[in-house]
Amino acid sequence: MLYSKTAKYAVLALAEVAVRSGDGFVPTQEIAKAAAIPYAHFAKTIAQLKRAGLVTTSRGKMGGIGLARPAAKISILDVVIAIDGRGALNDCPLFLQPCECKKPCSLHALWREARDALVAFLTKTTVADVAEARAGLIS
Repeated sequence: MLYSKTAKYAVLALAEVAVRSGDGFVPTQEIAKAAAIPYAHFAKTIAQLKRAGLVTTSRGKMGGIGLARPAAKISILDVVIAIDGRGALNDCPLFLQPCECKKPCSLHALWREARDALVAFLTKTTVADVAEARAGLIS
């Protein structure tokens, strides 16, 4: 369940929006540049975030993206699921074949404790937490 690079980019982008947006929209080019995300890659990710109800978009001179709800109400788990799907939460890194909690592999017990801890971390950590941490690093 180690989530994808695209999910990591999405978390960083949403944190950047949280820092910059206030009540308005932030141009996508600015977000991509500030979060060091390849723009073409980020542009494709926006649609997934919008479908998941995490961002809103607006076109035009004052357009861009904004958060659909407060950053403190968007967990990192929400972002990972939006980008990688729920299946990412069940992939066992110790077995080559698909492994799910319903049909555990022979190594599932070794992975389950770590998986549960990671899911708990992703659930309690929000985009606001990441934005605050990034703002501390940038300042």
